Amino acid sequence: MEVQIHYELAAMTFMMVATLVFFKQRHLRVYRSSLFFWLMLLGVVTAVCDVFCGIVMYHPVPVLLGYIVQTVFLVVSMIYSVTYSLYAMELLHRLDYIGGTKRKVLWCVPFAVGVIAIAVMPFTGMLYSFDPQGVFHRGNWYYLIESICIIYILIPLVLMQRVSFVSRRIKKWIIAIPVAVVTAKVLQYTLFPNFLFAYAVNSVVVFCCYLFLQNSDYYMDEVTGFFKMHGFEETVREKMAYKEECSVLIIRIINYNAMTEMYEDSKLTAIQAAMAELMQKECGDKDYYHIAASTFAILLPNEKETREVHQRFVDVMPKIWTIDGEEIVHEYCFYEVNILDDCDSVDELLQRVAYARSDHQGHHKAGELIPLTHDAVKPAEEKQMVAELVEQAVIDNSIEIYFQPIYSLEKGRVTSLEVLSRLKDKDKKFINPEFFIHVAEENRDIIALGEQIYRKACIFATQNHIFEMGIDDININLSPVQCCYEELAQDLIRIAGEYDIPMSRMHLEITESGIMDKEEIRETLETLRSSGAKIALDDFGTGYSNVSSIVSLPVDFVKIDKSLVWSYGRGENKYLDQLVPMIHAEGKRIISEGIETQEHIDIFKRLKGDFLQGYFYSKPLPEREFLQYLRETNGISG
Repeated sequence: MEVQIHYELAAMTFMMVATLVFFKQRHLRVYRSSLFFWLMLLGVVTAVCDVFCGIVMYHPVPVLLGYIVQTVFLVVSMIYSVTYSLYAMELLHRLDYIGGTKRKVLWCVPFAVGVIAIAVMPFTGMLYSFDPQGVFHRGNWYYLIESICIIYILIPLVLMQRVSFVSRRIKKWIIAIPVAVVTAKVLQYTLFPNFLFAYAVNSVVVFCCYLFLQNSDYYMDEVTGFFKMHGFEETVREKMAYKEECSVLIIRIINYNAMTEMYEDSKLTAIQAAMAELMQKECGDKDYYHIAASTFAILLPNEKETREVHQRFVDVMPKIWTIDGEEIVHEYCFYEVNILDDCDSVDELLQRVAYARSDHQGHHKAGELIPLTHDAVKPAEEKQMVAELVEQAVIDNSIEIYFQPIYSLEKGRVTSLEVLSRLKDKDKKFINPEFFIHVAEENRDIIALGEQIYRKACIFATQNHIFEMGIDDININLSPVQCCYEELAQDLIRIAGEYDIPMSRMHLEITESGIMDKEEIRETLETLRSSGAKIALDDFGTGYSNVSSIVSLPVDFVKIDKSLVWSYGRGENKYLDQLVPMIHAEGKRIISEGIETQEHIDIFKRLKGDFLQGYFYSKPLPEREFLQYLRETNGISG
């Protein structure tokens, strides 16, 4: 009887090439990479043996040769199945499942039964036999070995049901592989006995695992040649699952986000590549990761070696890099995390990495090695909590708005109001607005959140007829991130139109740094001004402010920050004496924040200020209280 072995020949050649390519690539230093290499190598050996078995089974051969080929094939098939089972269990991080003595024994029993059956085969003839002419005959117990192989292949599928964490991608593969392999074996032995294709299917499945689960390109950073964040997560997840001692050293470039605004990306990436080269030169063969543009991580055996490597970097890492003739100053901060002692879960470790990557003021100390203990992760947890609340507020349309009156010195009454957003935590306590707005900006929720605030302000104005109560303008803050959205101006004009509110009633405030940093923000503000809206420069006097920029920026109002008002009131500067006349000379009007005493009012009366805002008049009020305040202050009946 003829048998077609072309599929197995193709699979054998294909697996040889794939194994060679895999061997030459760099891989994560995790058990799954080692197990997968052996899986591919055994796949090649199994395919070779299967080809020879096809020849032996259907062509007369010397009996001894037939026994040798069949024995090697069956043993290698079982070893291959065991190796696959270990690999799939490692994908689930459950190699510890066979850690105890009892489970090790149970794990080895099927394999031992198969080896014994193969060893006594020449004497029993239970699995197969050769007649005097050298023709192969399959016995009734031949499928025992195949059954043992299938048992090992199915074990991870059963074990997966007991694992709480498993990604959807890995789950799909752990289901798909046994289904494909077992189906191919059944079809080969039942419907297509003259075709050897089961191991060809197996080779295709293994190659797909290589592409989708083991491909180094998925983990590799092209700039540095280090592994990326995905690889870092995989490695630490394994070490935590098996309770292996390990210390993580994190190296962070301080103020990297600001650098991206000052220097070309090509120059910053060139420095990252040079840093990677220097790390390898100084520390040799370690586990290096480039987990963000500004951040590197190194896995080290213990805290002692971490401190040694840290000191080495402090000594050798340049503070000035010269790229294409331009000098770029770098400062570095260092963090240390002991995986077993300082973290209870991978998620907690990743929170600490996120903490190290952030740019909060006072967060980083140049050159110092900072242990990321349990207390250090609290800000990250708080930030995550606020991010979830912001996202929920966007979904539920539940952001609250408060109103603070703005008093006109010229008209002697409240003529405008500022709309202020408020968000409460789970204990119904207010969260600092600057904090949750910053989180919303980082998560890109600010666009939807800003539109929600703007729309609620329009609804409030329309339903309560505030323009008939002496209010001329509605002051609303715009985030610089929000203004980078190219459809913002059209959206704000459209929403105001839905409520029949002229854009001339809209008074939009943005900080000076936001306007100066991005050209697209200027374009958005110019579009809004052309529609009739007024633009105010917010928080002037907070440190960033540049007097000359008032002339060039597209604004109608300048809002003087309370810190400048208070320091002037205490006699610590005379800045307002020159500033107020200069702003007026440029045709712009002034809103003074932080008005809390009669003295503050007298200052701006003397300086001929325009508008006053602060607790002297009122703190921010919810809708009902503000309407009551407005009626009383502006003398409106009803």
